[in-house]
Amino acid sequence: MELQSFILIAIAISGFISLCNHLSKFLTSIWVMFLRPPKNLKQYGSWALITGSTNGIGRALASELASKGLGLILVGRDPLKLKATCQQIREENGGNLPVKTIVIDFSKLRGDEIAKKIEEGIEGLDVGILINNAGLAYPFPQFLHEVDSETVESIV
Repeated sequence: MELQSFILIAIAISGFISLCNHLSKFLTSIWVMFLRPPKNLKQYGSWALITGSTNGIGRALASELASKGLGLILVGRDPLKLKATCQQIREENGGNLPVKTIVIDFSKLRGDEIAKKIEEGIEGLDVGILINNAGLAYPFPQFLHEVDSETVESIV
């Protein structure tokens, strides 16, 4: 009888420890997702540089960072889209948000040329956040060895 009681107590303790483990993971995820205070992004720097900021995810990220009070440096290849994005973000945030634009077509320039142009654009600014969002894909699905070298070069 004593052995059965000992086994029953050991199983109950094991189950309780497992339940506490799962409960702590659940409560941690609730804290992380809903209750913890937001991070102060300005502690990294007062400006954010976003490539590919004229469409889709890049534009949404730019709007979100602007709502946090960060100055934006928008990088894109189409000056008209950059201007429209800049105006829209300024309108959404009261019109006094500092926004700069840099026009670069990454597929036509090489690494050192891109770096030089961006360095000129951010000179004197406290850039703390970089979001590399610009990119290309194949025009249609195909194997890498079937893609011409110019397309591979522009993607990379």
